[in-house]
Amino acid sequence: MPTELSDAWNMFITGGDIMWMLGTVAFILYAAAFAAWSYVAKGNLNSKDEQHWREWILDPQKAKGNLGETLLYVMHGPRLSVKIVSRRFDEVRLNVLAAIDRRLLVINTLVAAAPLCGLLGTVTGILAMFGGLSRGRGAAGMQSVANGMQEALITTQTGLTIALPGLFIALIVKNKRNEIAQTLVRLESLILTTHFTKH
Repeated sequence: MPTELSDAWNMFITGGDIMWMLGTVAFILYAAAFAAWSYVAKGNLNSKDEQHWREWILDPQKAKGNLGETLLYVMHGPRLSVKIVSRRFDEVRLNVLAAIDRRLLVINTLVAAAPLCGLLGTVTGILAMFGGLSRGRGAAGMQSVANGMQEALITTQTGLTIALPGLFIALIVKNKRNEIAQTLVRLESLILTTHFTKH
């Protein structure tokens, strides 16, 4: 295990100063990604308990979690109307979905930034290669060329390696976000048909 850590550290050092930037981007990206994932996964705004929705709409106190809070807010008050219910659902959508969208914006920005940071490392590595070539064909010049090539390849690989898992997590969060949006639409439709089509 110490040998593996030593190899990883040597690769990190070989990548040059850009690796510190990539490390920072990776830390922020995965912190934001897992925070967003836990945010969309912990609630129950999904269709898992759809068979109980009618019962919960008639008695919102029975519902639990985010779904219960939503129903209590939307169904609160003695003088409910289609307009009031729709407006309250719009507020819920604005609060819940906007919070997810903000997290997705951060994740997608960092996913795009990681390969760009790797590309910056590629450019600095190529510049180091040219610097080695300009010093001549001796051992020192060839070592500079080899070091520059290593830096260019390692930073590019690291940037892509950071970005790809972040992209998959962003897709999972986006799917969850769409599921929550669909649940709110179906819940609103069920409330409106249950309470207001009789009048």
